Amino acid sequence: MSKTVIIYKTKYNSTKKYAGWLAIKIDADLYELSDIRSSDLKNYDTIIFGGSIENGYIRGIEFIKDNIDKIKDKKIIVFYVGLGLYSLSEIMAFNFLPTYKYKNIHFFELIGDFDYKKLTFIDKIRVMYGSGKIASNLIDCKSYVKSAKKENLNDILKYLQTNNM
Repeated sequence: MSKTVIIYKTKYNSTKKYAGWLAIKIDADLYELSDIRSSDLKNYDTIIFGGSIENGYIRGIEFIKDNIDKIKDKKIIVFYVGLGLYSLSEIMAFNFLPTYKYKNIHFFELIGDFDYKKLTFIDKIRVMYGSGKIASNLIDCKSYVKSAKKENLNDILKYLQTNNM
């Protein structure tokens, strides 16, 4: 079995939940982004990065982008956690231009939890008056939506099994 690392950057902990569940399931090393250096990546065959979505941008993704030349021959997975508001083409446009540099990355979207009461003041303003991405019929902005579930990792697990990891 290959040596795998999961690196994550979270704001409201849904990404941390997913990273932890996945690390246990596949027996991978787990690091919060601030606890790993780019020089550590040489020790791994598979690199999984998870980040929460903020206005279409994946938190902490610069770490992968800044190291892409060092890790381009490794298996790379990026999962991003949000409310399902952005298409993959939007994620690519916001985060991965020029796209040819990132063609070997496999992407997975995971739906996270949403708790209006835990948002920062700025995030509450973004939700209520921001980009217009949260439609009123999608969620009640002031309610608690629990969407982070272990079974949401099934697509990533299937991909890992299919690719002999």
